[in-house]
Amino acid sequence: MRTFQLRSDLERHSVNGYRLPLGLEPVDLPAPVQGYTLEFVEGDDNAPDTYRFYAVTSFERLAPLVHDLFEALPDEVFPLVEVGSKDAFRAVDIFSAREPVPYDDFFEAWREFEQVILEDGSLGAGAQADEPYMEVFVDSWKGVEVQAPVDLREEIERIMALHGLDEVPETWPPDIDRRPEPPLLVREILVLDDEECPDIDEILFQLRESWGLELEIDPDQNLDEAGRRLGRTLWHVIAIVESTDEEHPRAAYVMAWATAASLGEVQRMIQARLEDQDEWAFHGQWYATDRVAYDERPDDLSDLPPRRSRSEVHKLTIEPA
Repeated sequence: MRTFQLRSDLERHSVNGYRLPLGLEPVDLPAPVQGYTLEFVEGDDNAPDTYRFYAVTSFERLAPLVHDLFEALPDEVFPLVEVGSKDAFRAVDIFSAREPVPYDDFFEAWREFEQVILEDGSLGAGAQADEPYMEVFVDSWKGVEVQAPVDLREEIERIMALHGLDEVPETWPPDIDRRPEPPLLVREILVLDDEECPDIDEILFQLRESWGLELEIDPDQNLDEAGRRLGRTLWHVIAIVESTDEEHPRAAYVMAWATAASLGEVQRMIQARLEDQDEWAFHGQWYATDRVAYDERPDDLSDLPPRRSRSEVHKLTIEPA
């Protein structure tokens, strides 16, 4: 696993004493009120009554707060990650674990990648639990959302107070997301001097592998963010394979372009193609699977018609890592 490194040439910005993560640069950003808001959330058949806390605190106090809130989670959790999407028809990718993981395993990976999670302006992460129903999540602006059962309200308030946070009417102005110009810009925080430097995609892949995360979409549908059916679209797929030569183990990247009517279909087509060769073994490691707008197709697919009547793999190459 390649080690990431944060850039040392970035100035950490602050607004009236509120320090931002390195990955966010203020444009026209008002200073938030540091503290937490509190809202009662009535439960339903699938979830009990809870309290929703949303805390905003200056960056130097963020990690200790998050660690103490994580301590309130039970012994098994479902990790969560949200990240800005490269998919042409979706703004955000949401990944979640289908099976619970031991809390210690979750927190071990969190500590390994905490610098990136807390500094990157496109990434949010946390964990949810069923027994009791609870969630602690750090969003891309590095606000901390906590959903806790009613009987844990005093404990969460105690943790907030321990970190100097009191209940406030609001943290960020309510209209901040509706402004015509973005109040913040997202900037790159990782050193990317050469091919040996891991980027945010590689770190996301490592988190997905550590936590058993899967993309939260229906694999048999092809919908845009508004729920409209897209039919067949162009896909760009990157997968990881391993050599079948046990004496000389090595890995490689599968790079493929395909037309398909769903995520499940494109994965099945790629997997079928990989089964036709003997040099490489595929173990289900999908590095990236994104839909691509027709106008963004590569030059060697310039003759591809805008509407395709059948699903097929147009191009597949395997490049040793």
